[in-house]
Amino acid sequence: MKRILFPVLAALAFAGCSSYSEIAPWKSDVRINDGEQPIASFVTQNFSYQLLWCIPLCTGLPWTEGTDYIMDDFNVRPFSNQATVDNNLVSMNHALDIVGSRRISQLKTQTDDSAAWSLFLINKHEVRTQCLILKPEAKQP
Repeated sequence: MKRILFPVLAALAFAGCSSYSEIAPWKSDVRINDGEQPIASFVTQNFSYQLLWCIPLCTGLPWTEGTDYIMDDFNVRPFSNQATVDNNLVSMNHALDIVGSRRISQLKTQTDDSAAWSLFLINKHEVRTQCLILKPEAKQP
């Protein structure tokens, strides 16, 4: 059993069980929502795999530290499921801290499950969150 389990877990880890986060500075003068000025866009994706749709095999870890604008690490935790909307929102809050604004617009989260590629034995779960980060409000004197 061990000879089968290790190669399966290793294959899953190399198959994309990770997370990806990116802050892209806004390079346009296009305004949204009654003249609001975006300063950046943010997107984060997190993946996990479950055996028989319920036993977690591995997952990517959410981005919660560092100051890089793109985080695409091989950050895998075995036997866990961190691909949740809550963890993506934690990553978004970290991005807001880096950019220096707490205002967002057009927040959208999508989840996707697919298992047909493995004959429905292993489910691949993806959670994707994206938003526009708005210019901070001017402080009142």
